[in-house]
Amino acid sequence: MLLAVDVGNTHTVLGIYEGDKLRHMWRIETNASQTSDELRVSLGGLFGLAGFSKDDITGVVVATVVPALRRLWAKVGAEMMGHEVLSIDVAAAGDLFDASAYPSSTIGADRIADAVAARAIYGSPCVVLDFGTATNMEVIDAEGRFRGGVIAPGVETSMKALFSNAALLPEVELADPVGAWGNNTVEAMQVGIVYGEGDRVDGLVRRIWDQLGYRTPVVATGGLSKAMQPFCETVTHVNQELTLEGLRMIWEYQQ
Repeated sequence: MLLAVDVGNTHTVLGIYEGDKLRHMWRIETNASQTSDELRVSLGGLFGLAGFSKDDITGVVVATVVPALRRLWAKVGAEMMGHEVLSIDVAAAGDLFDASAYPSSTIGADRIADAVAARAIYGSPCVVLDFGTATNMEVIDAEGRFRGGVIAPGVETSMKALFSNAALLPEVELADPVGAWGNNTVEAMQVGIVYGEGDRVDGLVRRIWDQLGYRTPVVATGGLSKAMQPFCETVTHVNQELTLEGLRMIWEYQQ
């Protein structure tokens, strides 16, 4: 079994693959101060609940945007499961990720995995929309090349900034306000947050289409992708396992 791990700033998503089948998936809080012993205990508990042990793990692949946690997962992979951890970067992705049209050598590991999976599953061209701590977009052109992307504050990040800087505004749920304006404070905030994010996404995607010169499929992933999809007219697919799928594909490529 393969353990695929997507370590984000806020949440860590773990998947267990048997071949190309995702058998188990968990979403836990990212803890940058966690020790290797604490992580081993957490993993042991998750594995036990799913009915298997660390000895069933035959490989570990990790994408992380947190440098300290890259070292932590490397240590736990080696000490707990006895495997060298494959850490994702452009070199690891090899021929699966064409960065020939992208001038920078610095690309986030999660963005690489998203682009690899989107190109393989949905073809080229394609735009990936990842709803996380940041709202990320990855652009793949008709030739299958990674062209760049967009990084903006995520929905929950924007909400927290609003709540913390406006003392009289209450926290609200991500719900459809069903109107272009609100009839109370909560509804007014939902219009701004929910419809505002949806319109921002659609506006950015349409700018991408204009620059490419053609339309593309738009694949939404991330923890809030299902919640936000109804408010984004340009989204054509939702795939919450997209990053894990990209990690699996890169790991298999390396084998």
